[in-house]
Amino acid sequence: MGCGTQERAARQMDGISEMTIEATADEADIEVLPRVKSVAAGPRFTLNVEWKDGSRTKADLTGLIHSSKHFGVFARDAAAFRHVRPVAWGDGVQWDNGLDYSAATLKELAEEQQPMKGSELKTFVIARKLNNEELAGLLGCTARTIRAWYGAKRIPRWAATSVRCLQRDDTLFAAHFRPVKVRPRGRPKTAASD
Repeated sequence: MGCGTQERAARQMDGISEMTIEATADEADIEVLPRVKSVAAGPRFTLNVEWKDGSRTKADLTGLIHSSKHFGVFARDAAAFRHVRPVAWGDGVQWDNGLDYSAATLKELAEEQQPMKGSELKTFVIARKLNNEELAGLLGCTARTIRAWYGAKRIPRWAATSVRCLQRDDTLFAAHFRPVKVRPRGRPKTAASD
């Protein structure tokens, strides 16, 4: 591809609006990637993100900063973390030092950090057609604990993390799922005498 062709292609791409891209994605039934509208550094290593769909999230990047060779620069220079902005088209965020983070990964990180409600756990159980004993086996707890979590405002973080992993990964679910036949409650019915 010659230089002139690349320049024409770049000019054509500049003319395409985000609405056109999103409409095309909707028509093709393709998931539209999240886009960052605005971002501001919060206390410590948090980012307050407003998304183009109007939703807002808070993402704590502490784990990333303390486990990544590249993002570890912020552990040594916390002031540099505050200089963050969205990149073109909202595809992610970028800092003045050149580091960037994609919008899709940032959104996933923020969603993973949200507490899981008991109602969300119940939705998972229904979607996977599990009984309480099967879920208890997957999580290594009792069926009584599972029943108590259904009414909770938030379930323990370890359980939420496990459920989200099992929800996302069919292979992981299949590797650990063991069906449990639940006996009906009460006395067994006696056979009718002839």
